[in-house]
Amino acid sequence: MQWDSKYTRVTEVLAPFSGLNHIDPRILKHAGERGERVHLACNAIIDKLDYIIDPETEGYVESFHRWMEQEIRMFLPSPKRMFCDDYLITGEADRIYLPDGNFKDLTLVDFKTSAKESKTWGLQGSAYSYLYKKNGYDITNILFVKLDKRGKAPSIFCYEENLKMFLKCLDVYRYFHK
Repeated sequence: MQWDSKYTRVTEVLAPFSGLNHIDPRILKHAGERGERVHLACNAIIDKLDYIIDPETEGYVESFHRWMEQEIRMFLPSPKRMFCDDYLITGEADRIYLPDGNFKDLTLVDFKTSAKESKTWGLQGSAYSYLYKKNGYDITNILFVKLDKRGKAPSIFCYEENLKMFLKCLDVYRYFHK
């Protein structure tokens, strides 16, 4: 989907701080394509739709199933991309849900297929939380689920919102890139 180029993606802002610039671009491209297939399968599972698993994504999808079995969640429809005219940023969370029996604590969740946690995840979640709050979602929790490629239980990362630090990264990014 195309949008006005005046907006900068949250992930673009954080890319210089992620360490991914040290990885061969072909490997990053392949990992991104795999991640996209995993995300499509996860969303299909949540929405109770048919999905395709290929050998490369099978373990991640099994890991996702393990996470889904841990508690009942009431997922909201897939969130749309959000925009902020104040900071000219845009971002799109993977999903938002209400934990079992809890009708007040909206949890923003992002699924990851990386080998390890990135220091930028908390800032990414903070920016997404800000964007969704600005658009009427009362986000109270930020959760990143790092799916395991071998199908084991995923690693769960809960983050406190730190918009102030994200905005510092945004300033540095714009200083050097805009």
